[in-house]
Amino acid sequence: MLALSWQLFALASLSPALLVLAWAIINPVERWRARKIPGPPGLPLLGHLLAFATGDATDFTVQSVKKYGNVVAIWFGNRAWITIADPALIRKLGFKLINRPQRMTDFGHVLVGHNADVDNAGAFVASGEVWRRGRRAFEASIIHPASLAAHLPAINRCANRFVARLARRAAAASAAAAANGSTAINGKAGGSTAFDPAKGVPGAVEILTEAGNYTMASVGEVAYGIDFGTLEDDVPGAGPGNTYFSSSSSGGSGGGGSGGGGGGSASASGTATPTTKVLGAQLVEASRTVFRCLQVDRATIYLPLNLMFPGLRPLWRWMAEHLPDAAQRENMRARSKVAEVSRLLMEQWQANKAAAAVADGDKAGDKGSGDKAGGFKEVGGGISSSSFMAAMMEGRRGASQEERLSDIEVIAQGFTFIIAGYETSSNTTTMASFLLATHPAAQQRMAAEIDAVLGPWRAGAGAGGEGAGAGDITPELLAKLPYTEAVLQETLRLYPAAPYLLREAKEAVDLGHGRVVPKDSVLVLHVHSMQRDPDVWPQPEAFLPQRFLPEGAAALGPSDPNGWAPFGVGARMCVGHKLAMMVTKVALVRMYQRFRVSLAPEQPLPLKMKTGLVRVPADGVWLRLEER
Repeated sequence: MLALSWQLFALASLSPALLVLAWAIINPVERWRARKIPGPPGLPLLGHLLAFATGDATDFTVQSVKKYGNVVAIWFGNRAWITIADPALIRKLGFKLINRPQRMTDFGHVLVGHNADVDNAGAFVASGEVWRRGRRAFEASIIHPASLAAHLPAINRCANRFVARLARRAAAASAAAAANGSTAINGKAGGSTAFDPAKGVPGAVEILTEAGNYTMASVGEVAYGIDFGTLEDDVPGAGPGNTYFSSSSSGGSGGGGSGGGGGGSASASGTATPTTKVLGAQLVEASRTVFRCLQVDRATIYLPLNLMFPGLRPLWRWMAEHLPDAAQRENMRARSKVAEVSRLLMEQWQANKAAAAVADGDKAGDKGSGDKAGGFKEVGGGISSSSFMAAMMEGRRGASQEERLSDIEVIAQGFTFIIAGYETSSNTTTMASFLLATHPAAQQRMAAEIDAVLGPWRAGAGAGGEGAGAGDITPELLAKLPYTEAVLQETLRLYPAAPYLLREAKEAVDLGHGRVVPKDSVLVLHVHSMQRDPDVWPQPEAFLPQRFLPEGAAALGPSDPNGWAPFGVGARMCVGHKLAMMVTKVALVRMYQRFRVSLAPEQPLPLKMKTGLVRVPADGVWLRLEER
């Protein structure tokens, strides 16, 4: 009897804990709120996280939309994310709901300390006045036509170096393949003719990596005005083994101090010094590490715990700070490095600007805005006077306290610029190259248009012998390439820069047909599904650039004018979409001006894709490049 009493007492003591656990697993309130929204059945506690971890999130969502309709509930742990693929609803919600989820960073990583402060201040995730200040900084530098035109010479220089590097890589790949069937592409060596992305493909170049190098170079010059060195064959000072990279910012939770590192600025002619190249290389290395950590298979263990048990987020955050796993340490160290280098460049800018003002009676401030558009006269540290960072630093001079960007906000916008610009432009360049390689007629038509406007590529023109067309690329010449523009638009329809958009309902939202999204719900505006919907687009899986031209708009265009939104909609639309289009378009112009491009025979089809911040080919895209 005594033993039975003890068992009953133990059971009674455990009952509250068991009830809490059962409640957490079932989450009846959340399920009741989402009861009228159809969707695939999920696992207790996990929801659909296992499907995302073992497959591709976009593929899973597309199949769910096809089966359950254009409003569907996808479960992230025990929280329903209401996924919408209807063009009219996406437009309505995109304009009505300007807030992203309050703690959006919790859905991609678990940041703590200074890194969390920087992430939350970026224009991509911030809200309220912080978001408005950040967005205004972007608008002043990269939206107006004059601002875009000022950046075009730097982008054109990067594109010329890009195709020169592609030529070197293609020649090396062909020579290696001809020698003994081995290859050494992008630093990966092997000897098999079977497809193995870890070894490389004989005679081919992996374009996702190379497009990333070009985009990082372009974004580096526009954002910071310094040479990141990514288009050189040997980049000095890059990598985690570099003494500067492993300096004081290597801790787990903080970072962002000025740290060590060399001083000195770039030369007045705009040629980067070793110091600025090293700093640029470190920014690249750190940024790419951050990109990797955004992938599901590289995320910290605290991320799924955050999603499964959102009520315990303070605990997971404390553990991530004091008991970080390897993925958490890697992510925090890389983000701290970005903040550290950015702060060092800011301090150099401020010191040199003050010195120039004393020496020249403040004439340096006038020169900063009056130099020739696109010029690279250095007025402060390694930051060019024509760069986004310089514009933000200049904008703080004389601004009111309410309008002035803080140091953290300046760092955050620079980091946002790199993250957003790198992922979107490099992936769009890659997917456009893939589609053109698999559609020779479209490639031939685009190349003919480029030749007619710019002339064929010729060797030896331009600084360094990179080669160029009959003249420099200008905004006026880009406007004369409608088919090239249509190729980009169709690429972005099939592979949108932002496959999904996140919004938060600050109040209940009526979707019609008895479907009401409760207050505080997360909404996923699934652009990818919408842009491949056969009810919106005729032949949705086909690559048909002419659907964006007058000749094909009537028969192949969308049934709903809101059916194309690769950069988002509303106030949260990607503020840099015009710059991203320009960076990608210039790359395609120079690339197809010089090369005839085909897919490597070893490349498996269909492409295996993976979804992180954007959707990218899991194993890259391998191309054969032949001089035209």
